[in-house]
Amino acid sequence: MLVKGYRFSLPIFYWFHYIPIFLLTSYKALFFDWQIQNFYFNELEDFGRYVMVLATSFIEAFIYLLIIRLIVYLCQKVVKKS
Repeated sequence: MLVKGYRFSLPIFYWFHYIPIFLLTSYKALFFDWQIQNFYFNELEDFGRYVMVLATSFIEAFIYLLIIRLIVYLCQKVVKKS
């Protein structure tokens, strides 16, 4: 997968799956991990907290997507060999 000249790209199929994964991870992070409902939105620090939680959820969802793609790639290799 990581060779010189190889261009990494995700098919559109995976990007359609990214949106629900991102929504679920951000919902979990906002309401269960950070318990954001206990904070207010009247200071710049609170806005920064929301941005940080959403940014980490964005990265986490992308990592999940890459793991799913790796599993699909490995399954395709196993099926192709047999």
